[in-house]
Amino acid sequence: MPGSKAYQRAESKKQVELDRALRELVLGAQVPQEPGETAFYFMTRKGKLRRMELSPAQAKQLEDGELGVVERPEPAQIEHSLVPAAAAEQMYALSAKAVRFLNRKENPVGFMNDEELKAQQAAEASGTAPEVADEPEAAAEGSEEGGESAEAPASEPSSESPGEPNNEGGTQS
Repeated sequence: MPGSKAYQRAESKKQVELDRALRELVLGAQVPQEPGETAFYFMTRKGKLRRMELSPAQAKQLEDGELGVVERPEPAQIEHSLVPAAAAEQMYALSAKAVRFLNRKENPVGFMNDEELKAQQAAEASGTAPEVADEPEAAAEGSEEGGESAEAPASEPSSESPGEPNNEGGTQS
């Protein structure tokens, strides 16, 4: 019965097992970050922007859909790692919220255009960015992890001046 201690214990145990499975997937597939001058932004599950300083080659792999940014659940916190797209897809099947950025041809995850990125940065700097709480998925998906409602795919090209590069996909040089 939902709300009972037994139900809560069962749900907690399921979450621990899911976290363990996700952690094992990440640790078995993660790609070491190559520090570089390219800033790659992604949104955390709490709706906060995070930045990875990557080599241009790794940033291009993210933009091309060859790599993804995923959560690595640790006992006391959640870290983020780079993994090949195949591993990110496996994680997405287990928990959609665990994949923070993956440029798939169909249904990209975590995409923001430059305007959305700048608006989020400004909101965080001014302290007006809302914290996004975890939301339960639709019952059809059958998992307790939340959906990706805070991260709508960027479908419109950004309107930048001709001299600026289009950094869609989360990178800024």
